[in-house]
Amino acid sequence: MITEHQEVARYQVEEKLRAAELRALRKEDRATRRAASAPSGPRHQLATVLRRLADRLEPQPRHRRTGLSVVR
Repeated sequence: MITEHQEVARYQVEEKLRAAELRALRKEDRATRRAASAPSGPRHQLATVLRRLADRLEPQPRHRRTGLSVVR
C-alpha cells in the first residue's frame, strides 16, 4: 500500500515525463520541418558563410557614455 505522499510524487513524475516527451516531439518536428524547408545546396552554404563574414566585418556600435560629468 502506498501513501498519499508517494501517490502525489508518482503523479508529479508522470506529468514531468509526459511534458518532456511532448517537448522532445515538438523539437523533433521543428527540426524535421526546418530541414525539409531549408535549402542546403552549395550556393546557400556559401551565402551563409558570406553573410557571417559580413556581420563580423561591420563596425560594431560603440557604447555611448552619458556625457555627464561630476561638478564640484
